[in-house]
Amino acid sequence: MLRGDRATAVIAGVAAVILVAAAAWFGVGVSSANPKLADVGAWLWTKARGKIVHVNGLSGEVDGYLDDKAGRQLRVVQDGGNVLLVDDRTGYVSRVEPSQLTVTETRDFGAAGMQLAMAGDTAYAVDPAAGKVQQIDPATLDTRGAALTLPAPLGAARIDGGGRLWVPVTAQGQVVPVTNGTAASPVKVGEPGEELSITIAGGLPVVVNTRAATATIIGSDGGVGEITLPKGVAQAARGGALTPATTEGPLVPILAPGDSGLLVVIDTGSNSVLSTRFTAADPAKLGVPQVLGTKVYVPDQGSGSLIVWDSAAGGRPTTLQVAQRPGPVDVFVKDGLLWANDENGDKAVVIDPEGRKHDVDKDDSDVPGPSSTPKPRPTPRTEPTRADTPPDPDPEPEQEPVKTPERPSATPTREAPAKSPSPTPSATAPSAPGAVTARSGPGRVTVTFSPSNGGEVERYTLRTSGDGRSTPQSADADGPFQFEFTGGDCANEYTFTVVAHWPGGEVESEPSAGVRPCVAPGSPTGFAAKARNRGAELTWTAPEGADDATTYELTGAVTSSAIKGTSFTVDGLKNNQKHTFKLKARNAAGESPDVATAEADLAYPRQQYQNASNNDTNTLIRPGPSASGEAGRIPQGQYITLTVICQVKGTSYTDSSTGKSSDVWNRIESQYGNGYLNDTLVATPDGGFPEGPLFECTD
Repeated sequence: MLRGDRATAVIAGVAAVILVAAAAWFGVGVSSANPKLADVGAWLWTKARGKIVHVNGLSGEVDGYLDDKAGRQLRVVQDGGNVLLVDDRTGYVSRVEPSQLTVTETRDFGAAGMQLAMAGDTAYAVDPAAGKVQQIDPATLDTRGAALTLPAPLGAARIDGGGRLWVPVTAQGQVVPVTNGTAASPVKVGEPGEELSITIAGGLPVVVNTRAATATIIGSDGGVGEITLPKGVAQAARGGALTPATTEGPLVPILAPGDSGLLVVIDTGSNSVLSTRFTAADPAKLGVPQVLGTKVYVPDQGSGSLIVWDSAAGGRPTTLQVAQRPGPVDVFVKDGLLWANDENGDKAVVIDPEGRKHDVDKDDSDVPGPSSTPKPRPTPRTEPTRADTPPDPDPEPEQEPVKTPERPSATPTREAPAKSPSPTPSATAPSAPGAVTARSGPGRVTVTFSPSNGGEVERYTLRTSGDGRSTPQSADADGPFQFEFTGGDCANEYTFTVVAHWPGGEVESEPSAGVRPCVAPGSPTGFAAKARNRGAELTWTAPEGADDATTYELTGAVTSSAIKGTSFTVDGLKNNQKHTFKLKARNAAGESPDVATAEADLAYPRQQYQNASNNDTNTLIRPGPSASGEAGRIPQGQYITLTVICQVKGTSYTDSSTGKSSDVWNRIESQYGNGYLNDTLVATPDGGFPEGPLFECTD
């Protein structure tokens, strides 16, 4: 609501001046337009033209844009209705108001290379070099609470489905959960100095440790599981394996950059591990992989394209050109669509889960955008906590040299005369089989491959690096192009080579990455705890796929590891208490974060017995387990029903009437008082301590 008083007009005028100044410093034009942007869409950046455009995800059409100074390196962070622009060179962050195509807030966070993590209304600014974590309001860019300092350097932080920020602290081999700006207990995921990356898969954090070749899955209840990755992951180039910030489902693609071009896909739902190798001119130029549905998209900076591979179907990957020349391609998933953006050019691509794509022309300016005479809305804003100072002037955009096309030679090249065909031409060797993919499963590995090209292939066979059985023994030349390997040892990795047999000999594929013939087990089922004196008898049912190599880890009231079988007896607990047990299964492939839980109630099993040997004198009830003091007395000659609570050892006592001796005392309740009676004076079962079904007194 607008007010007409003079003070309000002054405030609005000051706010407008601040807004225009902020937009000028950050370099983004402001607009008085009121466009209608698509609900399913994304903002894409073009460095050379200094433009950020909004693209309709369903049509691939540009429906709004903002201008900026060409040459600046900006990063777009977007989630829902929040759109933030980050200047990696200066640490300046600006908020875009999509409904007005307007920059409404700008703040200097003062750190080059600053991270910005955002999910819904939760956002954090992270300074990796200084180890600073600051919660911010994505709507105003104001800070919330005090900054948190963690041991630097920090890895890329992510926000999970519950609004928790997970921060890798590589110096300590840990990830730290942060809720509302407050750090909770860290989770150990490796040794100090090992490279860590976090992916939020289906809302849960998955931490990849490159050097240890492991993926740690943190469950919603805080349980921690682990999947063992192929050893080739540990050979990734400096900086570690590449993983996406988030995935919308259980699949997590992991790319080991360097010479290998190894791609690993883990399924956090089944714990299976799939691996293949990409053939690229320069594997070191492959970027962060993304997954949409079952397809994995890997940007190739060497060609400005996407390598597309279907993890469900296998086979040879295809190439989708995005940029007009080699260079970086920014790839991300938003609103159930995959976006691939050539940041240096005018092209982009949006792809739906079925693989249908729309080409995007970011240079389309026949849409709402900045007006020639900006008139920002006079929206008051909270002043930054530090003085904002304009960043250094932007560098001039680099101009790429124009290549002059080569002219054909004036003198045509003479071709060698064709040789006369041989009267009996020899067979041509086929190409090697390709795209060998190995997928782990319970007790097996499924191997798929692409057939050879050219030549005459008679059949395909599979060679393995260790003992086991392959089914079928050979595959027909026309498929199906798949083998199943069984009988291997879960503790070992196996590599697989597909051999094409032709009349002139054999042609071998490149060996696959190492894979184990097993998967990390799930949670045991039917976990139960039967109480016994000072302990419990635990039983459970093994998870599907468990074998002789599966062991179990028990935590909670008692800790024990490497348990074999499906039962375990616990001793040494206190009676008259409840005890909780947690059980998880593990093998060489890892363990599940889900645990089975059982509880044992060791409440005293009270029993009814009569008193004994009361013919000669009154029976004295003692205050403790010894023949001293008096807490009550049972009159001579009376035999009554007592409630025996538990038994405890004390001073030895001899009954003068019977001559029997015992150091066992019964804690009792009776109409004549509560206390202790020696076991010679109570008609309890004979033998053992405690005498079943009684428990020992432990309180």
